[in-house]
Amino acid sequence: MDEVYRELSKKLMLEHSRILPKIWALVCSEKEAVLVNLLPGTSEEIAARTGKPLIEVQGMLNALFHKGAVFEGVREGKTVYRMPRHIVQFHDASILWPEAPQGLMDLWVEFMDTDYLALLEMVTQLKLPSFMRVLPIDEAVGAKDQILAFEDAQKILQDAKTIAVTTCVCRKSIKKCDAPLEVCLQINRGAEYAIKRGTGKQITLQEGLGILKQSEDAGLVHLTENIAGRVNAICNCCTCCCEMLRYISKEKTKGVLAPSRYLAMVDVDACTACGACADICPTGAIAQDGDQPAHVDAERCIGCGLCASVCPVSAIGLEEVRPADFIPKKG
Repeated sequence: MDEVYRELSKKLMLEHSRILPKIWALVCSEKEAVLVNLLPGTSEEIAARTGKPLIEVQGMLNALFHKGAVFEGVREGKTVYRMPRHIVQFHDASILWPEAPQGLMDLWVEFMDTDYLALLEMVTQLKLPSFMRVLPIDEAVGAKDQILAFEDAQKILQDAKTIAVTTCVCRKSIKKCDAPLEVCLQINRGAEYAIKRGTGKQITLQEGLGILKQSEDAGLVHLTENIAGRVNAICNCCTCCCEMLRYISKEKTKGVLAPSRYLAMVDVDACTACGACADICPTGAIAQDGDQPAHVDAERCIGCGLCASVCPVSAIGLEEVRPADFIPKKG
């Protein structure tokens, strides 16, 4: 029995994980795990490979989709099923499984504090592309015409055909703060997936823009996939629970998250030394001592713009410091 769960873990680059096979075992029965291990394929193809009746295979695939262990795609007009592309997708999808047992949540919390760290250290050491990147707060960018369409959170929502909101999986499982939970925005295909699964609610553009503002007011950082032109979600993250943001300040794991193309800059003549920017900075990149103007540590700044959003005299803002090709293109 353990072998099939180990094989599924290996496909997520974590064959030596002690905890991930236990997670798979809670999400999938052994029979279901064998089926997942045969993916990708259509229900007809999987039925042929297993020798099971099509109706039985389709029922199993539907159940696995509901639990977050299987995802759907389309090939030549037919629905194709696949397993999660990576560990983050499996983590997020299975935590939103409505009937997920508490034991699953507990295992994910343990996994994120142990085995996940080893993966992040590898990503950082090998300088692999970061999983996600920071989206700057629009109003904080000094020259609005410099911001690209896929790094402008408001424009991403304005251009979206479908928007949905889901629960933040990190705060749902980690539970270390009281920041808003219903603020994870799903876009287009991501939204359609969440709506079909029943894990997300379709919302209007105005509701989505309101969630962006609510998140900024709560000191949350906007994150999205680290691929130019691909935006299936805008996460609004805290530093105590987030599976990305809470590791960005640690040297061995900082490669998990890419900063935005911007850096916070202080107008020392306008700064009143109120300290609001230093208080809200999620990475401790801003120092403000006594009556001295605020100072930004460029190495620690992730270019989120929260500092600019709270400055009462507009003495701090974001300026472009990285080229457009800093954001990786689709492979």
